[in-house]
Amino acid sequence: MTSRDEKLWPEEHWRALGNALAGRGFACVLPWGTEEEQRRCTRIATAIPGAVVPQRMPLAEIARLARGAHCVVGVDTGLAHLAAALEVPVVGLYCNSDPALTGLHGSGRLWNLGKAGEPPAVGAVLEALGALG
Repeated sequence: MTSRDEKLWPEEHWRALGNALAGRGFACVLPWGTEEEQRRCTRIATAIPGAVVPQRMPLAEIARLARGAHCVVGVDTGLAHLAAALEVPVVGLYCNSDPALTGLHGSGRLWNLGKAGEPPAVGAVLEALGALG
């Protein structure tokens, strides 16, 4: 979920990450806010065993979902910052912004990857998730 297409991580990266996580026994949940996001999440989820695209949820429900997650991976949005504030292990993906300016901060386990014009590779995200535990 992001307000600008430039912040999006490529769908093929999400599919590869989701498949790697599913192979490790994790269920992927892909929340959405707009109809276009729902279509994108559905396209991604169809390629990931066991992935779920829930009904549209208000922010309080998304917060409960995040709080119960083993980890969160998200692009430069308020939802990634919400996960960090909830002290859920989170990896922030930066594709068109500078994490030095808008990156995740907090006392929890978090990792910022990528920068404007250099989206992170799937392998780097998996390494960061491993480091977060």
